[in-house]
Amino acid sequence: MVVAMLEIKDIMSKPVLTISQDKSVQYAAEYMYQNNIGGLPVTETNRLLGIITSRDIRLNHPNRIVADAMNKKVICCTQEDTTWAASELMDLHKIERLPVTDKDKLLGIVTKKELIKHISQLYDHLTGIHNSTFIYIAANKLLGEGNEISVIFFDINDFGELNKKYGHVNGDKCIKSIADILNHCTDNNSDYLCRYGGDEFVVVSSKKITQAEELTKEIIFNIANNTPKTGFPVTVAAGISGGKRTYSRNIVKQKNVVENLINKASLASTKAKLQGLQYLIV
Repeated sequence: MVVAMLEIKDIMSKPVLTISQDKSVQYAAEYMYQNNIGGLPVTETNRLLGIITSRDIRLNHPNRIVADAMNKKVICCTQEDTTWAASELMDLHKIERLPVTDKDKLLGIVTKKELIKHISQLYDHLTGIHNSTFIYIAANKLLGEGNEISVIFFDINDFGELNKKYGHVNGDKCIKSIADILNHCTDNNSDYLCRYGGDEFVVVSSKKITQAEELTKEIIFNIANNTPKTGFPVTVAAGISGGKRTYSRNIVKQKNVVENLINKASLASTKAKLQGLQYLIV
């Protein structure tokens, strides 16, 4: 399964409303009010010089020029950044908009509001955890930071029979309970979790393969022991892939590594299920 990652170039606004540095703060205030925006990149022949926001407007006299009121240290992103990376950047610097640049050339702009709308697409609406698109982004992020990754693929045993016996509403409750267990067992500092498909879940982790194996055992144990309390007892089979891999920092090659690891883990979970095993490592 190949998943395209949403990049800033897919959602950025262009052309961008800008202002020149010789305009007055009063002019900037009126221009922002007319266009219902909270900030303006300051440019000269499409070269980004700074940004002036509604906060800068409030702190400066209307007769001052934009060059004196603007912030020259502009936090920017590139058009190849993912929406997730841009959102993290905004949260880190507590800002509401990001100019999109190529060196100092202004290409577009993206706002927090726009990012939130698109990031909501990275969540599974039934369970509240992330979906498969997110897990590819997370895995690529870990690789891009120089981490080796482990992938754990979980598949519920005989879930079709459970749906037939208890109905799809109760099947959904079972899926939710497993998502809760996975959330409880994983570590937000090293593990990324998603509902990959109907009855499939994936954990991508920066843990070593031996640690991933221990996590897998813990999750399998908790699912087997806690789902009976919900009235829908199930077990899972798991496949684990990872270990030391050689890869390029090239984004395309990183993506191929991620797809390969997830595919190997998926096949291993199927093999474990057929052999009556709890998990297999490949």
